[in-house]
Amino acid sequence: MRLLISERSRRINFRFATFVAICFSLFSFSPPSALVSDTAGPSVDGNFEIESEEGPTRHIEFHARRGLDGTVSGETTFRDDVVVGTEKVKNAESTEASKFFFLKADFDCLVISKNKAVMSGAITESSSQTYVGRRVLVIAQDNGGATDSAQTDRLTWGVYHSAKKQWLASDMERPADEVSQLFWIASDFERPDDEGVPSDKEQIIGCQSFPLSSFSFTNPKLVHGSVRVRP
Repeated sequence: MRLLISERSRRINFRFATFVAICFSLFSFSPPSALVSDTAGPSVDGNFEIESEEGPTRHIEFHARRGLDGTVSGETTFRDDVVVGTEKVKNAESTEASKFFFLKADFDCLVISKNKAVMSGAITESSSQTYVGRRVLVIAQDNGGATDSAQTDRLTWGVYHSAKKQWLASDMERPADEVSQLFWIASDFERPDDEGVPSDKEQIIGCQSFPLSSFSFTNPKLVHGSVRVRP
């Protein structure tokens, strides 16, 4: 009788140990998706179509993400539909205006405030070489995809040159010939981690160059699309 009870106890203990081992393995090896969601930073994804009464319909797609280390990755593409059969295009077949237009930019800055996001980057590819190297801003507002035209997701954008400072700082009491063209770096003496700002730094347009309140969104009747802003 004691042998039967002892054998039954061993089987119960073995089954319990097996159950504990299985539970431990399930909790120890989480799926990759769970790890990604825990470490993902703020992000933006959007896709819009902008109608125009005077030109082709424009398609704008973008996505940007800021990692936990502060680095920003992502890109945007602008693509215009080809307008065929209009008198304007027929008369300009050999000009730059008649070519299929597109551009692509890599984002290097992202700012999110509640349901609004500002992205900026440099244009790396374009059907018109004059755009390559310029800066682009994309500003989007996530309104939850409402059907009301007054509450739909909003979008605006801009393309800018990077202006280099053409003046030299000088002392009004010193003669002009004593002005030095050397540059310097202004930094906080009490903060060793402050990298400083160079005096001849280019004025590069970025996502923090303008306040969010300064942007006017495109007419909602001409914009169709959606954006997802994740702070």
